[in-house]
Amino acid sequence: MIQATNELIVGIDLNPEYAQVTYWHQSVKEPLTLGMEEHTQLAAGLRQDENGFWSLWDGSDGASVENKDLHRILRVFGKVEAGETIESNGTVFAPEEILAIYLKQCMAGLKLLTENTKLQVMVSVRQLSETLNQLLVEALQRLGVDRKQIYIQDYLSSFFYYTIHQKKELWMQDVALLTYEKEAIVGYILHIDRSTKPAIAKAEPVACQSMDDAVRDGRADEEWKKEKDRLFFELLKKLFERRTVSVSYLMGDYFNKSWAVRSIQFLCSGRRAYQGMNLYSMGACYAAMERAGITAGGEIIFGGNDMVDRNIGMEMCIRGKENYYPLVNAGVNWYEVHHVCEFIPHGEREIRVISRPMTPGDPVIHTMRLPGLPKRPDRATRLRMTVYFSSPASCHIDIEDLGFGGLYKSSGLNWSRDILL
Repeated sequence: MIQATNELIVGIDLNPEYAQVTYWHQSVKEPLTLGMEEHTQLAAGLRQDENGFWSLWDGSDGASVENKDLHRILRVFGKVEAGETIESNGTVFAPEEILAIYLKQCMAGLKLLTENTKLQVMVSVRQLSETLNQLLVEALQRLGVDRKQIYIQDYLSSFFYYTIHQKKELWMQDVALLTYEKEAIVGYILHIDRSTKPAIAKAEPVACQSMDDAVRDGRADEEWKKEKDRLFFELLKKLFERRTVSVSYLMGDYFNKSWAVRSIQFLCSGRRAYQGMNLYSMGACYAAMERAGITAGGEIIFGGNDMVDRNIGMEMCIRGKENYYPLVNAGVNWYEVHHVCEFIPHGEREIRVISRPMTPGDPVIHTMRLPGLPKRPDRATRLRMTVYFSSPASCHIDIEDLGFGGLYKSSGLNWSRDILL
């Protein structure tokens, strides 16, 4: 259901080289990226001047004298992502602390829009880990963002959300993404399987071509341009082989017509192609808009590496009738799952959790026994269940005995189980 709202939706692309911020507010028609049209990349470093004020820093000396700055830190996110110790002038910064400072400066251009609005933030990174997810959440919470309004996803998820928010005719067939990563061109294909309900989309790397010095092998500039064009052309042939690709997105400024002559002609032959810098921050913004109910979603689920592919629930008596009670819906990212509920068992001393695959398949019943649960009259025990994930295939369940009001005190007992899906 699409809602009218005064929310400020922010999508952030974080990588070691730069950051980008895209936002949506009811005052604009479509998401906008901060900065000039030609320059939307925000500096990756931080500096703190002698008055204690932080600002983004691109590594240049600028007008200030270096010894007057209290701190200068290059590649802030890159160091946090790599788990490096972040030290400046004898001060060691906690990763979530310096990340909060950096994110605040990245979003400084939104200051006028943050008044009287509900802020929701989606951060997009190349590869997500449990540790990085936790650090990003803690950093944004330090900035006053509610935990329930913080979302994290990887680049391929952002590619998916960007794609499905374009004109439908652009993604009725396969969609290609071309990026330059670690001195190599990588080609991804987004394919939507419409044989399932809801449809499931997957983005996978299909072709990769190194472009490092070893491949250049001492070639002069003009000769290297021709060789790059040839290698890119061969990669595109492999990418499009036995596929119908309706549109291609070239991410970044590496792909240049000064060298990619034949390859770009082939790329645009019978299909559309677009080049840009802000695909990931735009995709993050679109994803957050869906989470907030501002745009419709749910017809297509992205089957990324972080997706939970099982529906998890319990059979319960609700208002006198046996019903299925959902705990986790398939299609969500594992790090977003956090479900808490309370219920009164009907004499049971074990909990039965049911997992059902998204695709056709039999359900599995997982039994969780509650040894030591005090014997009380029927329907005189209240239990609290907390469900979360530690990986896409590992569901963690905590049960706590709450007693029963003033009649029976809590025993203080807790039970835990990890369910491998």
